[in-house]
Amino acid sequence: MATVEETVKVAVVTDRTPNIIPVRSSTLTAEELCIILCKKYKIPPLTRTLFALRVRGKDYFLKDNAKVLSSTRDYELRIRFKVPRLELLITLDETTYDYYFLQARSDVYENRIPEIKYPEHKKEMLGLGIADMTRATAEEKLSVNDVVRDFKKYIPKVIVRRHGHVAKKHAHDQLPKLCSVGHNVNYIKNLYLQQLYIMAPNYLAEEYDNVLWQNGNDVIPVKVVVAPFHPHQSGIRLYNTVKRDWSHVCKIEELIYLTRNGENSLEISRRGTPLFFKFKSEEQLSSFISVCDGYYRLMVKWTFNLSKDDETPSLKELQRIKCHGPVGGAFSYRKLEEKRAKKHGCYILRQCQDDYNVYYLDVCTKNSTTETYRIEYKGHCYAINNEEYHGIERLIGCHQNPEGRIYLNECIPPSEYDKSQLLLCGEPVKRGVRIDQAELQDILKDNRSPRCLPNKDILLYTGSEKTGSENITATYKALWRLDETKKLLVAFKTLQRDSANDYLKDFVELASKWACVQSSSMVRLYGVTLSSPTALVLEYLPYGPFDDYLREHAERVKPLHLKKVAAGLARALWDLSEAGVVHGYIRCRRLLLAAHDGDRMLVKLSGPTLRNYTPNDVHWMPVEFMKDMNLAKRSVMGDIWAFATTLWEVFSYGQSPSDTNPVLTARSYENGDRLLRPARCPGEVWALMRQCWQPDPLRPQEIMRDMNHMLHREYVPIHEYEEPKISLEHMEHTDTVSSDRFIPSELSDAGSNKSLISDSSVPSMNGTMSDQYDNPFADNKSSNSLESMNALSYALRGSLRGSLRGSGAGSAPPPRALDDEPDELAAATAPRLMESIVSQGKTYLVTLIKKIGSGNYGHVYKGWMERDNQESQRREVAVKKLTRQASERNGTLYEDFKNELEIMKAGTYCIICRSLQHINIVEILGYSWDHGSDVLIVMEYLEEGSLNYYLKFQGDKLRISHLLKYAKDIATGMDHVSAKNVVHRDLATRNILVVNKYHVKISDFGLARIIPKEENAYRLKTERLLPINWYAPESAVEPWHFSTKSDVWSYGVTAWEIFTRAREEVPKFNVKRPRERASCFQIPEGCPSEIFRYLMKDCWNLDPNLRPKFIDLVHMCKRFMDEYK
Repeated sequence: MATVEETVKVAVVTDRTPNIIPVRSSTLTAEELCIILCKKYKIPPLTRTLFALRVRGKDYFLKDNAKVLSSTRDYELRIRFKVPRLELLITLDETTYDYYFLQARSDVYENRIPEIKYPEHKKEMLGLGIADMTRATAEEKLSVNDVVRDFKKYIPKVIVRRHGHVAKKHAHDQLPKLCSVGHNVNYIKNLYLQQLYIMAPNYLAEEYDNVLWQNGNDVIPVKVVVAPFHPHQSGIRLYNTVKRDWSHVCKIEELIYLTRNGENSLEISRRGTPLFFKFKSEEQLSSFISVCDGYYRLMVKWTFNLSKDDETPSLKELQRIKCHGPVGGAFSYRKLEEKRAKKHGCYILRQCQDDYNVYYLDVCTKNSTTETYRIEYKGHCYAINNEEYHGIERLIGCHQNPEGRIYLNECIPPSEYDKSQLLLCGEPVKRGVRIDQAELQDILKDNRSPRCLPNKDILLYTGSEKTGSENITATYKALWRLDETKKLLVAFKTLQRDSANDYLKDFVELASKWACVQSSSMVRLYGVTLSSPTALVLEYLPYGPFDDYLREHAERVKPLHLKKVAAGLARALWDLSEAGVVHGYIRCRRLLLAAHDGDRMLVKLSGPTLRNYTPNDVHWMPVEFMKDMNLAKRSVMGDIWAFATTLWEVFSYGQSPSDTNPVLTARSYENGDRLLRPARCPGEVWALMRQCWQPDPLRPQEIMRDMNHMLHREYVPIHEYEEPKISLEHMEHTDTVSSDRFIPSELSDAGSNKSLISDSSVPSMNGTMSDQYDNPFADNKSSNSLESMNALSYALRGSLRGSLRGSGAGSAPPPRALDDEPDELAAATAPRLMESIVSQGKTYLVTLIKKIGSGNYGHVYKGWMERDNQESQRREVAVKKLTRQASERNGTLYEDFKNELEIMKAGTYCIICRSLQHINIVEILGYSWDHGSDVLIVMEYLEEGSLNYYLKFQGDKLRISHLLKYAKDIATGMDHVSAKNVVHRDLATRNILVVNKYHVKISDFGLARIIPKEENAYRLKTERLLPINWYAPESAVEPWHFSTKSDVWSYGVTAWEIFTRAREEVPKFNVKRPRERASCFQIPEGCPSEIFRYLMKDCWNLDPNLRPKFIDLVHMCKRFMDEYK
């Protein structure tokens, strides 16, 4: 234990006096110290991950799990990671935004930004100083004269030192003009930061000098730069100090893992050939790992650490208790809807966005609603509903009763595919551009997609046919003639003649799946022949199944060989998951031996299969899949379990666990039993296998990282399946491993190609196929959802739909994404459909990405919208889709949709949305209206969701001033609606969408109507379901009159919902006693009586003419906002 007297000093930009922090434990980590400081300076958990500790006077930072007493005791708290979307940061947290501004201002003032150089940027530096002075007058309430007198506090030091008199005169002349404009403080700060981004586009980039790049036998001195938002080489770059030129290593999203290898050495595993570096010190290496890891978590996968040795302590704890980070209630509610349709007992545990040691529990109830409970960690226990529990596990275990108020049956854990607000450094949407035919050839020159091959170029070996175990497929040894001089030995896999009709659709879908995957650890698919017969042309591996080889040559295989095989299989598993493809049949007999020579052993996984499951597959099935084994074809969780069992086979030297009673074995697994550890299996591999057999297993990227971490402790990790040495000149083209490339000029005759095993090297082959083809197999080597194969698959599926029959995939339910998979995984091999819509007289394309809600009308989707025929920037949108089925069930829905469009576009599209375009009304961007097909309304997408949900999960954090702002926004929007002679008729918090904590918008005009000019009310004409609990008496009973005054009544009810924070149900309307309606509403808890009177009770006057106007309500809200600041 450290003594009480030990302290560390930490400087912050918001405080002139450094913090002296007592350290009472020698194990205090850098992350824990950051949290202590963030608490003190009101930085919330949501944005805390942007901060890190930099050693004073040095260029390196501490990693999260570093001990603060093991280094110097003098630090700076800095925002380490650049936020490209400034508007996002200010929306999420103003305190963090202010810290970011002050840090940038300090860096400019002290001239600490390498890209901003004097004298090249002296004018711009002076301009930033003047902008800062403008900010000071507004924010600090200083007079212009006082700020000009103290100009040296604001103008960068180098400018004052060289041009002090000129700088002061310029400030004296310009500052009064700028201050007279009256811009608010945040606007000025944003302009300052935007100008800084222009002057220094790589602000916060980190440079690492004197690094050695170990490229094969060469050692090259380089400078490594991490600049995720570099305009041309984003991510990691190298500067060759000998050749004096730059090369691009990879983007942040292309990183896979980082592995330490000996003293200050590191392997960077990326998509392609790995790179090896030696840093000059441990401090430099740790700083580099932590900046890469931080950006990866903030841009790609928040739940994953790139380095096994450098894990984030808080993330490990969250994963242990299956808790999400501070994702926010809107995200949690949507995830429960999307993943489990709000099934009773499903829940999500998440960190609070605003307070430390606070968690929220979002639980699905019996009536398909979601309730949120606050959990506070008190250091020794967790408290919920005034009850204390000594651990989260205990808390969950005490709420297992389906009849209880809180029923916790199934936890929805965090997923690496979650796209939440935690990705703070995510890049803005990039502008798309159409290309012409002239550009296409250059773009496709490196395209490695499987191709359609003419049958005449395939030459089959006579007598080489091998039939699959279920007699569905046949595989031949063949030669592929690339041209007149070049041939390649391949495997030619086709359907048996008797199976062609039954399995053709499945076979094509199999090829389509392979076409989406690129992996050096999988058998490669070169292409297909479309007819006579339809077949797959595959990489030829003549040594056969790996399990046979292990049983026959166990004495030649060392444990290190098997670890290498395990690492290669882990790579294949990750490549499959990244491509959104489920293999469904990972087995040791599906591993094919490509080479074994000395210490070199190369094994590849053959692709997915048409084979059906049998009871003997029980050892490769997750427990929850045993009642329906076909789930394993649709879930990466099945692949992870099968991966572990396959490792068991590998380390058992080819022995299979299948010789057991399947029924008894299934019961044993359900009781928690697992296979016994193989005698020669290393303990760390066994531990990894056990983790993969858990209900919440390791994810593929974690498995691959951890397997390679084991290998690095035993040998120098040059992977045989990848080229060990690369050229700097071709660094930017190494996104595919060299052994996988298909470039005709690099291929030779099959008899002499060194990358293949020729006939002469395989004794007793004699033109026949090896036993490797006893099992059906295929391959996957091409990535990026290869267009030619996907289009082919899609076309064949469409044309064959009517003619195929049988029990294959055509009769199975469509694949579905499970909890850990992206929603689009199920359709990863199928093209997405685009809808054409009209917006402001122009045609746009809308792509539906995922469903985010459902209702009587159909569904709401999140999607992208972009122009069809020219360069355009994609925009996130929400798409409300009325399906034909929903319209047939409820005939009024079609009219409601039509009404909503007519109102929003005011009859003619030349003035679309001008009628109801307003800052407090959700913008309708376009529509698709075609009788006989689905109807679409495209709206702006608002991440936070409805105000009703927002109030429930954020209510405790909202002050009265926030609630008044929402009431004002709604009144302002409704004043605009009423001015257009429109009656909304569905005003409620469920139809108010949240932009951010300070801004809401009115949505859902499906029930809205235009009031005829000669009348002052709209009368109900058709029977329909209506939300009468929000209605005025004259609207809820005959003669069912609707007017602006009835909307005012609904406004009062909506305000009541807001001030109850949506925790109380709106009282039911008694149609027999309509005149007593107002008395049903009690004053909300904590609501000032005058607010209740003027914003609610006055709206419920039985005489419509005595109710306030919306503009009166706007003024009343403003008055209260001044009073309740």
